Amino acid sequence: MIVAGLMGCAPEAPVTIDLEKDWKFMPDENSVGMVEKWYAVDFDDSSWKTIDAGQQWENQGFPDLDGDAWYRKVVDIPEGWKGKDVWIKFGGVNDAFELFVNGESVASFGQANISFAGKPSVTKVTDYIKYGEPNLIAVKVNDWGNSGGLWRQPVIMTIDKKETELFKPLSDKPFNPEKEGYELYWHDEFDGNGLDTTKWAVRAIGPRASGYIVPEAVEVNDGFLKIHTYIENDSIKTGAVGTQGKFETTYGYFECRAQLQKSTGNWSAFWIQSPLISKCEDPGECGVEIDIFEYFKKQGGDFVSHNLHWAYGPNQQSTGAFLSKVPGVGEGFHTFAVEWMPEKYAFFVDGLKYYEIKRAVSHIDEYVILSMELPKDKDFLKEAKLPDVYVVDYVRVYKKKK
Repeated sequence: MIVAGLMGCAPEAPVTIDLEKDWKFMPDENSVGMVEKWYAVDFDDSSWKTIDAGQQWENQGFPDLDGDAWYRKVVDIPEGWKGKDVWIKFGGVNDAFELFVNGESVASFGQANISFAGKPSVTKVTDYIKYGEPNLIAVKVNDWGNSGGLWRQPVIMTIDKKETELFKPLSDKPFNPEKEGYELYWHDEFDGNGLDTTKWAVRAIGPRASGYIVPEAVEVNDGFLKIHTYIENDSIKTGAVGTQGKFETTYGYFECRAQLQKSTGNWSAFWIQSPLISKCEDPGECGVEIDIFEYFKKQGGDFVSHNLHWAYGPNQQSTGAFLSKVPGVGEGFHTFAVEWMPEKYAFFVDGLKYYEIKRAVSHIDEYVILSMELPKDKDFLKEAKLPDVYVVDYVRVYKKKK
């Protein structure tokens, strides 16, 4: 399926070709794929199963598969791409892979027990392409446990240079919800001298990972919500607030403006949660944990992550973290947002869109959470400089005008 094109009077070559659908797939449990040349153009894959990329193979008929497996797909490359650089982009491969184009090994990423799963990759394949005719793309994937495969979108071929700039915004134009047909529906500017209990409650009071959530870690003053993390009597105390039972809604543009924590180990988070998430495994029916952002300073200081989780329980699912590079995000105030639509999610930092994700869309009312999270093991707080604070200027929720 073509997902982007060039404008003109006559039909033009697309700039991007979507490779998500209809890959030939075969487990390689006896490790014979390389010997039998499963990457070769003339290899007969007619007996292989057909699955899609962009989701793990466990959800497509191979629930117990670990180890090696192969994907093969024939792609028609436009003649109009001749003379341009061509790249293949994977949103994430779980856990490592080797890429072949027209029977030749082009690149490999990851190695035994060093996962490449959560990282996007871009491989330049210009010198291996046949223009104006079919091309064979083959991928040998090695998974050493849990999910496996070409498990994350996008999976594309492209001549668009912007697609090769990993972790950067999809657009340079800031998103303005009001100009896009939204109106302010619910908000808190934290202008009072205490938490507005008609909108929020301190949530999950008690043990939390390696510490405790306590009401004393949450305060509102000077126009800000402040969520603290500190040590008291050899215990780590932190805070979280949520709108459960007070404000719950479906779809919209959810934004906060915040100054993030300074430490490594604890982390700031802004998320949307479903009250039914453990009741069934259908994300549309029982909801999704939508992590609008989390700030793990260990990722380098200039990155925030976005994630989706659903089906709490033994078969819990996740997209895995999508990273956005925002230079200086650990200093001063920044805005973080998600546009939750009936067909997809879009994630924003400082008004710029970084990702669109079309999987696991919730269609039920959910509530908003702000929290300072702790690791399960106190050893991960060795580099933390406590006390620490996560400062929120506002939370605003916009809904489409009726």
